[in-house]
Amino acid sequence: MNIISQVAQGMQAILSCAAEIIAFNTGVIQRLRKFTGSVFVQTLVFGWLSHPKATLEDLTQTAATLGLSITPQGLDKRFTSVCANFILKVLEAAVATVIAEKPVAIPVLHRFAAVYIQDSSTITLPDVRAVIWQGCGGRREKNTRSSLKTQIRLNLNPGELIGPYLQSGKENDLRSFLSLPLPKGALWDKRKHRLTHPHTWFTIPNTHQFLSDKHSLCR
Repeated sequence: MNIISQVAQGMQAILSCAAEIIAFNTGVIQRLRKFTGSVFVQTLVFGWLSHPKATLEDLTQTAATLGLSITPQGLDKRFTSVCANFILKVLEAAVATVIAEKPVAIPVLHRFAAVYIQDSSTITLPDVRAVIWQGCGGRREKNTRSSLKTQIRLNLNPGELIGPYLQSGKENDLRSFLSLPLPKGALWDKRKHRLTHPHTWFTIPNTHQFLSDKHSLCR
């Protein structure tokens, strides 16, 4: 099965059956009706996927294609803390779905149990979100108190993507899932964390760096 088929099947399960279960568990949907958990999450995912800056009117049009007639005002009332928790749980379910591509065909990487590349991105949020996602602050008066950091880890050997995982923007990377133990014999690109992770790491040498072999010959 190719990666596209894996993603399609995995997301179909998450955005349908899993979304329904999570909706009832989180209290988003308390009784059966047209506005189900799966329709709600599909409205948001498909709507913002096709148009990242989609308005409420745009999202209601997406809902219409899913068989739901709702006004922008009616949809707006759905955006509550309970709804936010529901969407977060759906994301966590999606992250837990393991999807892997073909391994990278580089023989030297096969010497290691795993080869990890990992990175993070920070998204600035409105200050009102600081209650949940704390930012680092800044010189600007607005939109400095709240930010969201996303963390991902890619294992090149099986082509497995881990994440994204979410944390407050002010939190250090070491407090995220990236601080979880790596398998013995792993290779990763975080030299600065070598003291907390006793594994093989790699880095890019600078132009003034000298290398030597066991015979002390400079390269």
